[in-house]
Amino acid sequence: MKTPPKAGLTLIEVMLAMAILSLGLVVVVEGVGRCLAIARAARLYNQAHALLPRVELMNPLLNVELQPGVERGSFDGTFSDFSWEREISMIGEEEDDRLFEVRTRVSWSARGKKAYEEVVEYRYSPLDEETSTSPPTRSPTTRSDS
Repeated sequence: MKTPPKAGLTLIEVMLAMAILSLGLVVVVEGVGRCLAIARAARLYNQAHALLPRVELMNPLLNVELQPGVERGSFDGTFSDFSWEREISMIGEEEDDRLFEVRTRVSWSARGKKAYEEVVEYRYSPLDEETSTSPPTRSPTTRSDS
């Protein structure tokens, strides 16, 4: 007498299915984690970019006042994790050139990595106060130090 085959799965088949399923879940969870990290970094860069005009508003530069040097500060309230730095350097060898490079940088630290958003302006500041109406030329750059 012949017995009919039993319906169902063997233990090996169940374990193999569980291994494939768990591998798929690990890949999906890691992908979601990376997407969240990228979204967080984009949000921080966006906030820093929005804070750059606030530096100019709170600490305006007048062309007649330009002197080489560095000034630093921080933000209050919601943006207390961010700080700013403005570096003014004279371009050219001659004192009469009066062409300045103004680097304004908003920086922050996220998970041990320092990052910043920076705007570089070139300003001409003549010695005579009457001719100090040259508009700045801006060149935005974004960098991240690893």
